[in-house]
Amino acid sequence: MTEETTDRQEPFFAFDDEQDEQDGRARRSIAWKPTAVGLLGLLLGLVLAVSAALAWDDSRRLAGYADRSWVISGQYQDLTNDLQTKTWNPIYRGVLPADEAVTEQPFDSGLADPRVPEAGEEIVFRGTQTGSGEDDFHQEADALLAVEDGTLHVVETAEAGEFGDGVTAGTIAWQRVQAALLLLAGLAAAGGGVWFARRLYRREH
Repeated sequence: MTEETTDRQEPFFAFDDEQDEQDGRARRSIAWKPTAVGLLGLLLGLVLAVSAALAWDDSRRLAGYADRSWVISGQYQDLTNDLQTKTWNPIYRGVLPADEAVTEQPFDSGLADPRVPEAGEEIVFRGTQTGSGEDDFHQEADALLAVEDGTLHVVETAEAGEFGDGVTAGTIAWQRVQAALLLLAGLAAAGGGVWFARRLYRREH
């Protein structure tokens, strides 16, 4: 092989090496696509699974008050010191249900000594949320009332509409159905993301 032939072939082999390097970079860059798809599916699945867990926890927490509680609306009035921490609780004003059953036991507002109320009576009561100032609390809230240990009291306060028309066996069942659907959607999102990522990887490689 002459020196002239060698000189002509060296650029050719250099071109092959450069092409291989470019192909390798292209394959590595393409690998990010299935990785991103898989991670996105797993992330979405995780978010839905966490939402399902929270929904199930809410249903479990409220199940004990199904068909034996009342929901009233409250208007924000003021702040008061929390009884257990150095934060604040909201004070709300509302009206007791016009149900004679609320008069069968004392009512504890969380602000004064328990006393037997009248049906439909206007009351002020302590909210269950905690915060550092007025902006941390809803101006309108729902309060869940229930009898525990022979006393009617505020079990929980939340954003207006949170408890709907009340806590019943039907609402608890629906919450659990929603939790199950969210979990299934999460599993489908995670599985679908992994499946599509593997398919994309095989197609590109």
